[in-house]
Amino acid sequence: MLARVVLCAALAVVAGPAPGPATPAAPALAPPLPAPASAAHPLRDAATAVGAPPATVKAVLLDTAHYRAIIPGLVRHETSTAAAGAIALAWELEIPLFNLSGRLVMRERPDGVEMDLIDGDLSPGHITFTILPRPGGSALAVDAQLDVAHSTWLLRYIMAKSPAGQPAALVASMYVALRAVALRAEHVGDARAFRPGAPMAPPPAWLPDARPLGAPALAPLRARGAVGLIARAPNQRLAGVAVAMTIPASIATVVTRLHDPQSLRAFPGWHEVRTRPGLHGPGAEVEDNLPLADFDATWTAEAGPLARWTATAGATSGARVGWEVFPGASGNDTLAALLLYPRLETTGRLGRKSIASEPLLEGGMSAALAFADLVGIETLFPRAGRPP
Repeated sequence: MLARVVLCAALAVVAGPAPGPATPAAPALAPPLPAPASAAHPLRDAATAVGAPPATVKAVLLDTAHYRAIIPGLVRHETSTAAAGAIALAWELEIPLFNLSGRLVMRERPDGVEMDLIDGDLSPGHITFTILPRPGGSALAVDAQLDVAHSTWLLRYIMAKSPAGQPAALVASMYVALRAVALRAEHVGDARAFRPGAPMAPPPAWLPDARPLGAPALAPLRARGAVGLIARAPNQRLAGVAVAMTIPASIATVVTRLHDPQSLRAFPGWHEVRTRPGLHGPGAEVEDNLPLADFDATWTAEAGPLARWTATAGATSGARVGWEVFPGASGNDTLAALLLYPRLETTGRLGRKSIASEPLLEGGMSAALAFADLVGIETLFPRAGRPP
């Protein structure tokens, strides 16, 4: 059975923040709405189910002595006592090609833990972990507002390739933090952090099913930004990402536009898209201009009524990109859901080494890429007051 992580997030360049329920069917598990985000300090919310009771999840978050069993890349974590019983933590995180470091102050809450980043990379910032009971364990939610531009030059360079670069980077980091805590709580007796080790491969079917993103219970969240799902296979490897946003156009207009492979030029870095004929509809030859990654590929249309393509040649052969569309609430708009399985581990040294050093980045970076791609597509459909 597939597991899912719910990401309900505002893309700061489009709208304000939104909270993340534990599952689309259980909006009562959502934390309160946080303060509005800004483009400089984007905010993301995410939630996942945890197969451990709330007390165990909270204990994991407070056990600073074993933080490397949550995030193996943490090469330094020195604690001291802060005011009012808080814990101060000096940290350094090793990432391929660069390190991040800083200081934070952590406080226990009745329903979780909150952290204030007070110095160094990603500061100023605030992270809140909320833990709620659910059948079979817990729901763990995280909302975060960080200055992701306050980091290394390389990360800033990569983020600058998309107007959604900063919030997308936050999506990746929050997914890793969320799942790392969940996995530690589920494997709390292990000496080391549990991580998936099975080979990465596309699942037999397109995943996840995007229909839950159109649930009436999520309408307030969709009104504030984008909502997403990250599906995991039984072996904990990525099964696919779906992100959705309301587009201000009729469903007929959106379907026609998205079936045209030239719409893929709206993806950040897809510099040249040449339409090519195919058995089941037009495909594309794509050349990118992205740094440290190779997304050049031949995309072939799949059979069926939906706009879906599979990479049949190039470094990312086997990757998938496609759409599900649903009528909007007003009748004059459309909920467009981007489905993505990008195979980032095949795009070059940075993707390969990043996922090898932290396997959870397979899902985190894929979700970040999907959000950035969806923002690009959203610009194809003019909103009131914004030119095409």
